[in-house]
Amino acid sequence: MFAVIAALAIGLSIRYSMAGRDRVGVALIPALATATGALVWVVGIWCGLLATEPWLWLITFAVSGAVAFYVNLRITRKRIAADNEVFGRIARK
Repeated sequence: MFAVIAALAIGLSIRYSMAGRDRVGVALIPALATATGALVWVVGIWCGLLATEPWLWLITFAVSGAVAFYVNLRITRKRIAADNEVFGRIARK
């Protein structure tokens, strides 16, 4: 449970530290980081890692942070490109 809450905290910190957060939903990135952290934790347990081993914690935090960062970056770039295209079409009319 602590690892999933920590993944949520990582998602929140990534969401509020990156530029363009006004173009991404408030709960999308933290929810994605939380779900990714829970999934990585379960897969790690199934693979035989113990909850007392630091590797499981490190992998969970690193993967959830990387996924949240990458998705936030991609969504922001796509939204900016889409907004610029729409505004360009409006300006030409």
